[in-house]
Amino acid sequence: MALTVADISTDHQAYAARRPDLRRQMIPVRAERRVRVGDIVVVEFENEQTLCYQVQEMVYTERLTASADVAHEIEAYSRLLPGSHVLTATVFVELAVLETVREELRRLAGLQHSLFLEIGGQRVAGEEIPGLDEDPDVPTETVSVHMVRFALADEQRDAFRDPDVPAELVVDHPAYNDGTPLIGATRRALIADLALRG
Repeated sequence: MALTVADISTDHQAYAARRPDLRRQMIPVRAERRVRVGDIVVVEFENEQTLCYQVQEMVYTERLTASADVAHEIEAYSRLLPGSHVLTATVFVELAVLETVREELRRLAGLQHSLFLEIGGQRVAGEEIPGLDEDPDVPTETVSVHMVRFALADEQRDAFRDPDVPAELVVDHPAYNDGTPLIGATRRALIADLALRG
């Protein structure tokens, strides 16, 4: 990731003054990268701009000032940077009824392993990105937020970059099955992600 500690402001007062304008600038960027799949799953595809904003917001809200702490946040978020053959996303499970959240998450256990990009009839499975402090060999519990990456082979990447080839984001879980076509501004943004590197 090109983002460095020097790119992140730890002058919280100065950032607070710029924050409303930055938030307004990010709304359309995030909107075109936000895909709703059914009633409760929302996927936000990430890029360098969204990740820089998230790191800056985390530094501001946590009132971090030490370079080591800022570097830790950059390390955590840099794993979500897309590449020439990789799209990355944050997955949100939006459950409105607080009293039944735990029960619903149990019903949806494994949902984070049930996301696919379907490109011209071929499926690319999403792979969960574990937290920095998580053992990648230990299965994770299904919670309301997960990070995933979709690694594409050359042929799949080339097909995705052709807007005439249909592409869909799919959740295929025994308790939740739905899909949303990737079209328009969202598709163009993701094609640009794949074109940036490599």
